[in-house]
Amino acid sequence: MKSPMNKIFKPILFLFFAATFVACEKDRVIPADSADSGERPVVDYEVVAQSDPFTFEFKNKSSNYKSIEWRFGDDSLSREVSPTHMYFKDGKYEVVMTAIAESGAVAKKLYVVNIEADKVAKIVALPNGTANTVKFTISSGADIASASWDFGDKSVSSELEPVKKYEPDLLYTSKVVLTTKKGATATVTKLVSADGSLQEVTSQFLINYGPKFRASERVGSRWGVVADWRVNQAVRQREGNMGGWDEWEGNSMSMEKWGGEPDIVNGKIEQTSLEALPVGRYFYVLQFHDFSVKDKLYNIITKANSLPDVDNAETDVNVIGRRKFSGGGPLYSTTAFDITEPRTVTFGFVGTFQQSDQNFKLTYIKLYRQDK
Repeated sequence: MKSPMNKIFKPILFLFFAATFVACEKDRVIPADSADSGERPVVDYEVVAQSDPFTFEFKNKSSNYKSIEWRFGDDSLSREVSPTHMYFKDGKYEVVMTAIAESGAVAKKLYVVNIEADKVAKIVALPNGTANTVKFTISSGADIASASWDFGDKSVSSELEPVKKYEPDLLYTSKVVLTTKKGATATVTKLVSADGSLQEVTSQFLINYGPKFRASERVGSRWGVVADWRVNQAVRQREGNMGGWDEWEGNSMSMEKWGGEPDIVNGKIEQTSLEALPVGRYFYVLQFHDFSVKDKLYNIITKANSLPDVDNAETDVNVIGRRKFSGGGPLYSTTAFDITEPRTVTFGFVGTFQQSDQNFKLTYIKLYRQDK
């Protein structure tokens, strides 16, 4: 039995589209209840991005309708046949065009316009000739009138393309709110260092880098071996010859010695890059759940195909990036290194845990390359 709501509104045809900026996925159609298709509007339109990234033309291609209504997803309405509409902020907007036939039958089409801040404006920070100092530049299809910068170190600026000095070998998330001459705004964020802005390249060179590391082997409900990384026997001293992966706290990469468990001596977890890294400056970023180190633990980046032994971690000539961990923090670390010729490199941990109650649990790894 059909509900009164169905009787009031039939026939209705809904066409659903999803888009990123101006592209759309395959249509999904929910047909109306049985009715004379000749009475129903045929609804269609094309979305055309304009040179101003906040403005779109909506070209009506519908037929068999008496009236049209547009709702642009920003509390604005138009009854023009083919309107042009400007948004005033970056974000996603659901555009619904409703066509009504002489019979009162209705058809609707939904399209999601996505104004991405990174496509409204490209932000680059490059060295300006002074040590640890960069200049920010903006390129945009919009006519930018003003900028409000937050450099990520509690300093700000209202210059359009400011010069900024940073502390070396640290990463900062800079943010700028851009306002166009027409009054639209977009908020763009950019990761930067004292050498310039950065691009994330993790997936190009590493696999299984978290969050939620995958395991290749498991025993019981908790322990395992982290997949896609080489885990030596020294690390695999847990129940069932497991080590390198822990389901606790969200599937971590781990190295752990608790209570009366066997020592870890020269334990290694390592992965060689999938391809050669191009020449440039890189930042290897680690986010931990927790760690407690009493003996020795190093994060190593090396030109060799395997990590050095723990006792050689600070002297091996192939090491191009190194960080020694001790105590219980910090849980976020950044290691900078330089590639002077294209080459593969090996990333990972080498450590010795002989005292009880030592561990690290890693949440994720990110690799960034400095913009040229």
